[in-house]
Amino acid sequence: MNKICTNKIPKELPILLFLVAMCAALAVTKSTFLSADNLRAMGTDAAGIGIIAVGMTAIIITGGIDLSVAAVLALSALVGGRLISDGMVIQGCAATLLTGIGCGALNGGLITIGRMPPIIATLGTLYIIQSTATLYSGGQAIYTNGHIALLGRGFIPLMITVLVFGAGYVLMGFTKLGRYVYAIGGNEESARLAGINPAHIKMAVYVSAGLLAGVAALVTMGINNTFQANDVPDYMLGAIAAVVIGGTSIMGGEGSVRGTMIGVGISTVLRNGAILVGLDARWTQAVIGAAIVIAAIADRLRRR
Repeated sequence: MNKICTNKIPKELPILLFLVAMCAALAVTKSTFLSADNLRAMGTDAAGIGIIAVGMTAIIITGGIDLSVAAVLALSALVGGRLISDGMVIQGCAATLLTGIGCGALNGGLITIGRMPPIIATLGTLYIIQSTATLYSGGQAIYTNGHIALLGRGFIPLMITVLVFGAGYVLMGFTKLGRYVYAIGGNEESARLAGINPAHIKMAVYVSAGLLAGVAALVTMGINNTFQANDVPDYMLGAIAAVVIGGTSIMGGEGSVRGTMIGVGISTVLRNGAILVGLDARWTQAVIGAAIVIAAIADRLRRR
């Protein structure tokens, strides 16, 4: 009976309670924490990392990794942003998304067709794509001239992020694709023997991650109205941190979009809380790093 009750407890409950406790402590100690302006700022801060973290969740569940996601975001923003700045908004948005898809397909092809380890393949494409973005822009910023400012206005970035999380939750939890992703991460050979084509699933996962990087690029440009090639250097690590803190096993096969959403919330509240209490931002990075280490140790102990 106790075992049945224990199995019904969501795995994400401890980190959710931790997030609630942090929010409660900041709400009590800092009256500005729950103000509309601060909540809007947190939603804006969480948007880019949160969107790409959804794609990163699926990748890590398959047992892979994507080190190039921030570079994909940057190149997508620069390619599409140049068209948007010239007033070709629809074409620019399409180019942004297609660039992300193309980069995702490149990663997926190297991993599935080239049979390269994901960490090596995406490390290589990180440098290639980032260099391409810098050369393409000539080191200059692009300005969207307010053409997509709606995407960065008010709570819209947060709403887009929530919609992406909702779509990811449905796909991973209630579709055949999601079940196959978990199966491949749990035991790829068993999945293959069961009739699943790991190469097709992995390609779909990396292409989806590239598409989400394009979506994040549009939201980021909407928020800032400008973009440079090196504007998002911490997005990749931030996304991986959110996924790991959210309980997804770096070994693959386990995790959830729901947990990643909580992980994004924890990292966002930590950064925001540090600003409110006047804490050095470097300490915030140390706390997030410690949270990643603790989550990895907990996952290792649980597996044993």
